[in-house]
Amino acid sequence: MSNLLKFNFRKLRMQKTFYIFMGVIIGMNLLTAVMIKVMISMGSTASTAAQLQTYKNITAFDFGLSAIEGSSFITIMGIVIALAVCNDFEQRTVKTIFARGYSHTQFYFSKLWTMFAATTIAFIITVLSGYVIGFIFFGTGDVKFRFLKTLVILGGQYIAVLANAAFIFMLSFLFKRSGLSITIAIIAPIVMSLVLQLGEALIKSDDIKLANYWVTTCFTPLSSIDVTVGKIITCLVVSIAYAIAFVSAGAALSKKTEV
Repeated sequence: MSNLLKFNFRKLRMQKTFYIFMGVIIGMNLLTAVMIKVMISMGSTASTAAQLQTYKNITAFDFGLSAIEGSSFITIMGIVIALAVCNDFEQRTVKTIFARGYSHTQFYFSKLWTMFAATTIAFIITVLSGYVIGFIFFGTGDVKFRFLKTLVILGGQYIAVLANAAFIFMLSFLFKRSGLSITIAIIAPIVMSLVLQLGEALIKSDDIKLANYWVTTCFTPLSSIDVTVGKIITCLVVSIAYAIAFVSAGAALSKKTEV
């Protein structure tokens, strides 16, 4: 198993798309900061008074918290995961791995841990670049930095990111084709949100908001320091539940993998 992990990590280090997409994520953060600056300079002609006030009050801490949502992180990492997973199937690497005595489960989890590691690295770089870019463009302002709450929010974001990674990984492992898996990585989170919204419409209840219990919807509330403790707990529970479900379902499907 350790050799299989080393093999997958070596492949990850050699995967140029990972570095390219990390550059894209940082570029998206930079572009977002520039756009906000332009909005501020244009004044009320570019946005409502409330939006303009929000832009004027933004600090490096706010920008860092919103870096994951504002940089299209979920979509970009979904593409990275889809490419990495499908590459083994399309190049028939998986046949060599099984021929050397590794089981389907060992292959699945070694690849999953590698993708989780890649997602973790990307998460850290995205958040740090967000804080740095935010500091350069907006400074720290007069707002007191709430370290503990910020740490908890980032922890919630991280678990949600891993849950989404497990979701895309499971689907990519199921379909095994990069073109199809990339398409699914892009549209699946959107489709799931729409399906849950449709469910809400059918239920016709103001008290039941199914869309709030999908993992990708957690990123919007977790992008603000003003998010309530209750919402943070809800997002944590939802993300952990989905992460366990997707990893378990993927592991079960991997035992029936045909190559």
